[in-house]
Formats: sequence, structure tokens, C-alpha cells
Amino acid sequence: MARAALMGKGATNVKFVTIAVNRENLAALVRLLETDKVRVVIEQTYPFDKTASAVAHVLEHHASGKVAIVV
Repeated sequence: MARAALMGKGATNVKFVTIAVNRENLAALVRLLETDKVRVVIEQTYPFDKTASAVAHVLEHHASGKVAIVV
């Protein structure tokens, strides 16, 4: 998030927030995701047996979104 904020790419609007995890906040997050006001970017998924490759990808700063491990 810090890198995205510092880079200031185009119309990207990065906001830092601290929230409490509770039913009300999770419902609000669901509404934001359903209306496309918040977008989760998963750049790549890796099978569990390739976890080391996923970690290397992230540590080399090549990830432009989230990297997910499929279990």
C-alpha cells in the first residue's frame, strides 16, 4: 500500500484505514465489493507446492497485485 501511495499511478486512489472486524464493517465491505467501488487485484495464484516460488516473486518486488496460494 505504501508503494502504491508513493507511486501515485494515474487515478488510483489509495487510502489507509484501520478498522475493527465486526459484522457491520464486513457487511459494508461486501457492499463496496459488490458495487465495484473496491477492487481486489490478484496478480497470480500458485499451487501449494510452489509456495517458495510465490514468496520469491513477492520478495523480488515483481508483484503488481496480491499473490495467492491455492490449498
